[in-house]
Amino acid sequence: MPDGLELRRHPALVELLPRRARAKQALRRVLDERGLVEVDVPPLLPYAGQEPHLQPPRVELAGLSPLWLQTSPELTLKRLLCGGASSIYSLGWAFRGGREELSALHQPQFLMLEWYRPGADVRDLADDVEALLRACSEALGTATMGEALFLSVGEALGDFAGVPIEPLLDGDGSAFARAARQAGISGCRDDDDMDVLFGRVLVERVEPALRERGGLVFLHGYPPCGAALAAPHRDDPRLFRRVEAYLDGVELANGWVELADAAELERRWRFEASCREGPGAPFDRELLRELAVAPWPPTVGMALGVDRLIMALCGAASLHEVLPLHLDFEARGEV
Repeated sequence: MPDGLELRRHPALVELLPRRARAKQALRRVLDERGLVEVDVPPLLPYAGQEPHLQPPRVELAGLSPLWLQTSPELTLKRLLCGGASSIYSLGWAFRGGREELSALHQPQFLMLEWYRPGADVRDLADDVEALLRACSEALGTATMGEALFLSVGEALGDFAGVPIEPLLDGDGSAFARAARQAGISGCRDDDDMDVLFGRVLVERVEPALRERGGLVFLHGYPPCGAALAAPHRDDPRLFRRVEAYLDGVELANGWVELADAAELERRWRFEASCREGPGAPFDRELLRELAVAPWPPTVGMALGVDRLIMALCGAASLHEVLPLHLDFEARGEV
């Protein structure tokens, strides 16, 4: 019989609740002071994002077509951008299916802070994240962070993995796989997809190096296989204006300079959908139509995992240590 799920309560609930409340208040205060407006967005929609490695939970409601719980508020916030909003954020629940979403760093439902504002450079987002982390750290009474490191993906691959980024920029996956094997990274085959190769090198070499270094690190300037929905770099279209934030090696936030080209956005959605195993949710075609008519001005967007942020700032080893209630397998032991 498969393991069931149980809702578990934190043993120090009374002390934890006000700390989490102070952290959320601090996050809101930073964005409010920067002129962003908090908005309410529905988590249940007739479509969902196309990320191939995420599973939006499908929900059946009597008398209604299938709906999906959102893996992030991205689609709804972008619909607001198309409606003329420019500086907005949402702090609320996001959802993801799959057994892998129960681990020390994952829960199938979690708090996400996502914001969009005018901007054309990922350093705008890095500045936002630094301000949010410092305010949250102060609210939690944790140690002050040192100076952040702003590092290109090419520098990180070279410094921490001994693997050049150029084959990924040129679309030569087999050359990247050979370079990875020469650097001692096993399991990289010439016929692997480039996103698989890139992810393996990040997980096996770059992220452990970031954990060892500690502190706040921003990785920016991603190759095509890691472009997601980021706009291309103005000086080198093989690089994309995406940035990820890590605190003590824990990935906290992911964002980019937003695509404003509806045709290119649809092309990337279709590519992501083609990489998925099995059927996914429909596209948000209304967003594509609205964006084609009225593209938003230069805009940056970022999503930050609030529970992971609190975990990292408090030096916890698991989300279970910072959540008032969490889902876990009924069987005892670590997941």
